[in-house]
Amino acid sequence: MTEQGNRAGILIHQSKQAILAGDAVLARQLAEQALQLSPENSDAKLILAGLSEPATSMPLLREVLDNDPQNPNVYKAMRWQSERTRQATAAQWEPAVLPEATPVPQPIAQPAIQPKKRPAWAVFAMLFLAGLIIFGLYSVGIIRDRPVAGQQFLIKNETNLLVKPSLTPTNTATPTNTPTNTPTPTPTNTPTPTNTPTATSTPTATPTEMPIPTVEIVPFVYEPEPFLPPGEEISDDKWIDINLSEQKLYAYEGNTLINWFWVSTGLPDTPTVTGTYYVYVKLLYADMVGPGYYLPDVPYTMYFYKGYGIHGTYWHNNFGYPMSHGCVNMETSEAGWLYNWAFVGIPVNVHY
Repeated sequence: MTEQGNRAGILIHQSKQAILAGDAVLARQLAEQALQLSPENSDAKLILAGLSEPATSMPLLREVLDNDPQNPNVYKAMRWQSERTRQATAAQWEPAVLPEATPVPQPIAQPAIQPKKRPAWAVFAMLFLAGLIIFGLYSVGIIRDRPVAGQQFLIKNETNLLVKPSLTPTNTATPTNTPTNTPTPTPTNTPTPTNTPTATSTPTATPTEMPIPTVEIVPFVYEPEPFLPPGEEISDDKWIDINLSEQKLYAYEGNTLINWFWVSTGLPDTPTVTGTYYVYVKLLYADMVGPGYYLPDVPYTMYFYKGYGIHGTYWHNNFGYPMSHGCVNMETSEAGWLYNWAFVGIPVNVHY
């Protein structure tokens, strides 16, 4: 170890002692000095990440993950930082305060106006007057107790109305010749013979049972040939094959295809790496941070090269097309099946 490395180790030790003593300012200064002496020092970055805000802390943890993916402290620090971020977000939320309702002025009740009572003699006078009016209308014939017989057949003649011509002939004084009845011969009904059809015996055909042909349909199952780089042999162990051209992931046991799934790999600006790798860690949930995105609790994550991994996806459902920043996105339930089927150290072959 170089002299600068030794000096950086001493500063890291002093920084940890300052943290235990509760002096965060001194701990930060010592960690920054150690990082200047050793820019790739993971312990210095982890200390600074723990003393910084999430916006500054996450990039430092990402650098530690890229340089030292086997470091167990970086995953603990990322989970702690994610939990701190969620708590800070929840603390900032406050329920909306509704404005107090302004009391509506109630209308002043007005005293009810009592109707004036009419004297008894006024009511009697009105009834007597109504009786006189009805009696007068009945006397002049305007009101009748029953209809006059035959009134519905009366024809009203008015000189100013045009009388329609009647369809009934009118008797005139012109004599008319009376026609003489001429005897008309009565036709005699002559019976016409009717031809009776003769029953013809129809031969009865006995149906013959014809056998129904059966057609056996065999479904077509496509099984791609395993793809491996030149010089490598296929063993009987499990391995994963990812075809970037097809946007498919295949699960093999030797030459036998066990299962396959649609996936979404890296976009043209952030492509997925190609080559043969091995899963170096399996995480049931992992927080993923990168330029312009932060995805907490990504399920069924299996990293196979630095920050490149296979995992479930809850933010889109457009599988079969490139969508990611380099990882291999899977539908969450299918990623769970692959997570339980695979193991740490399983080969992952990525190719076009």
